[in-house]
Amino acid sequence: MTLRPSNAPGADSHVATPRGTDPADTSTSPNADAPAPAAQTAGDLAPGPRRRLFRGRRRAGLMIGLALVVALVIAGATVPINKVIQAPGPTWNVLADASDGADEDLLTVTGTETFETSGALRMTTVSVSGCPGYPVTFFMLVDAWLSSDKTILERDQVCPESLTAEQVEEVNQAQMTSSQDAAVVAALMETGAATRMTLTVEGTVDEQAGSGLEVGDVLESITTADGATTTITSYPQLRELMTTIAPATPLTLRVNRDGAAVDVELTTIAPQDADGDGEPDSEGSLLGLSLSARADSDVDATFSLSDVGGPSAGTIFALGIIDEITPGDLTGGKDIAGTGTISIDGTVGAIGGIKQKMAGAHKDGSDYFLAPAANCNEVVGSVPDGLEVYAVETLHEAVEAVEAIAAEDTSELMTCEAVLGAG
Repeated sequence: MTLRPSNAPGADSHVATPRGTDPADTSTSPNADAPAPAAQTAGDLAPGPRRRLFRGRRRAGLMIGLALVVALVIAGATVPINKVIQAPGPTWNVLADASDGADEDLLTVTGTETFETSGALRMTTVSVSGCPGYPVTFFMLVDAWLSSDKTILERDQVCPESLTAEQVEEVNQAQMTSSQDAAVVAALMETGAATRMTLTVEGTVDEQAGSGLEVGDVLESITTADGATTTITSYPQLRELMTTIAPATPLTLRVNRDGAAVDVELTTIAPQDADGDGEPDSEGSLLGLSLSARADSDVDATFSLSDVGGPSAGTIFALGIIDEITPGDLTGGKDIAGTGTISIDGTVGAIGGIKQKMAGAHKDGSDYFLAPAANCNEVVGSVPDGLEVYAVETLHEAVEAVEAIAAEDTSELMTCEAVLGAG
């Protein structure tokens, strides 16, 4: 809308005429006591150079203001800002298959009998803007500030500038693959479909560089200086054993190298003090090895998901495998979502973006949500209305929670309020 200037004072008014004077008579006499000629009144002055200059300046000012507004709008919509925005992402039911209308089976289990499932076990995701290839603008930040379901973070908390888009994608995919592998091992050990793990050397720390261990060696046993030998059957068992052995203790490791038994001597090292409080992060000592684990079983599971990365779906992956390979209906037909990393010993770990994941689960129809107990401080106060959230620390607790939800008896399940209260 353009503002039109009002008329100058008196432009539309009539000039009063003195009593007894003929309005049509424009003659004057030198001694006449008459008003000033009408041409000298302000209302009848013709527009002059000063008025035209004023109008020109005002028009120029409006044009400059409009140009600035346009420039600000363009900048707000296009100039990237060094922030990351987390928003609710899509969810996937890992129990869905092609017969349910999915494009393909999300979870495929081979090597054992599988059983019918129902309901939903939803892995949840976070939509992230601000990493390479997905810039954040000022207007996007304003929208995030106004949204209760979005969170603004510093970019370095999610994807440091030192990483390219390809490197970020590689990291995310590697985490997803590792999560799936750990979920298979944890699920098979939880159900008893496997009772033993195969631990394979993937690398060593610098202190053990000259130990003689090679990538691909399979750890079979550990012998202490007093001759006591322990056969290694799982990672939890190995970890428990190492808590009883002091740092700088000489050990003999027997490994399987290409089918042959090989003995390797090494000395244990002290655990790190990552938080700098002067106390080691764990008891006992460490071997100083990078180990991968595989359940000693013919059962295998694969997940067909694209454009999804990160480790946070591990717990739901493991629950999906358990539902597939055990008789009965684990969910009881309920729609249950959740999140949490999973380790091969079944520990459920903390994740990022839980507020957005709960919002996404509720939006997609879930009535229940399993959250890592380590995330409870972020859960309380952020739960969508109508969503029931229960805290879990292990895969075993997660199985029990799903079974309780299926039975519609959740009175004994742990809530995040109870977790924080106990702490």
